[in-house]
Amino acid sequence: MINSLILVAAGNGSRMQASLNKLLLSCAGHPLIYYTLRNVFQSRLLSELVIVTKPEEKPVFESIVDSIPHSIRVMFAPGGSDRAGSVRNGFHMISKKSDKVLVHDGARPLVDGKTIDDAFNAISRENPAVAVGVPCIDTIKKVEGNTIVETPERSSLFRAQTPQGALTGLFHRAVEFLSRGGSFTDDASVLEQLGVPVKLIPGKERFFKVTTPDDMDRLEQALRKDRCPFRIGQGYDVHRFDEERPLILGGVRISEKGGLLGHSDADVLLHAIMDSLLGACGLPDIGHYFPDTDDRFTGADSTRLLMEVKRIIEDEGYMVGNIDSTVIAEKPKLAKYIPAMKEKIAGILDILPGDIGIKATTNEKMGAIGRREGIAAMASSIVCRRS
Repeated sequence: MINSLILVAAGNGSRMQASLNKLLLSCAGHPLIYYTLRNVFQSRLLSELVIVTKPEEKPVFESIVDSIPHSIRVMFAPGGSDRAGSVRNGFHMISKKSDKVLVHDGARPLVDGKTIDDAFNAISRENPAVAVGVPCIDTIKKVEGNTIVETPERSSLFRAQTPQGALTGLFHRAVEFLSRGGSFTDDASVLEQLGVPVKLIPGKERFFKVTTPDDMDRLEQALRKDRCPFRIGQGYDVHRFDEERPLILGGVRISEKGGLLGHSDADVLLHAIMDSLLGACGLPDIGHYFPDTDDRFTGADSTRLLMEVKRIIEDEGYMVGNIDSTVIAEKPKLAKYIPAMKEKIAGILDILPGDIGIKATTNEKMGAIGRREGIAAMASSIVCRRS
């Protein structure tokens, strides 16, 4: 059994108000078409895929295909002057031994492999054609001019989605019919025109078509929701001693002398915590945001920098869950300062002191820390996606 799928991806970005193919626009770190392909490749029944796109965009699509693990035969066909022409070009590329063929819009990235498999399974001699759809929730009005002339019974109305398709031989008839002209907004309409019964199987609201900038925002929200709600980061920092500077750890002034050398106030604990929070969100370290080549951060108060890091991760859609950390130093003894450190950090990050772990240990007189040349700190953090 050879199951073929034609992926229509030769559109433009006119309604998206973009200057390039909307499927190549970035969303949550990847081009839109990446998510479509990733989900199509989850199908267990798909044998071959024909991607219909503009010839000049083929190399970009090829690189995206190569970035996703799959075992499906992939071919390319040039886009037509309209959707019907693109479907026709894609159909001519499928295997001559193909048994079933589906067509899917590249701009419906959240389709899942199970629905594709359900569509293939639904096609049979008894049910030669299939479409995916969802019930209409809104009341539909038929309008002439600016006047409502009819309100169709909602219970029998469905919104068509993709994939749609049929037995390959039957779909060939539909392609030939398309070549004669006519205006059809989807493939099922052509099959209906030929008198072919089209079986409707359940789709999902999330299979929406990305057409406008608002749809792109909706897609990004859906993709973020699909991700694990928790992310873990780790950070490390070390500073050598500078006896003439004050020692500040965890935002608490420990002493007026015996501090640490650094471009800012050299709060090694807060620096490790900041790196762990940024790392949990997949962001660069503090050197990227507060470089030591920028005079604005000379002697900077690290609690201020921590406030900025909090804002940065919130802009990414995350909030702090909890933090665990360790300060490694031969001197001074830090146990009595830890409660104040926890209070300080908790107040900045809008969490409870109980959400913060701070331990102090020595390096057993080994290495640079053991020789009392400086202080190091390690931190791990969990951030949670904001609802």
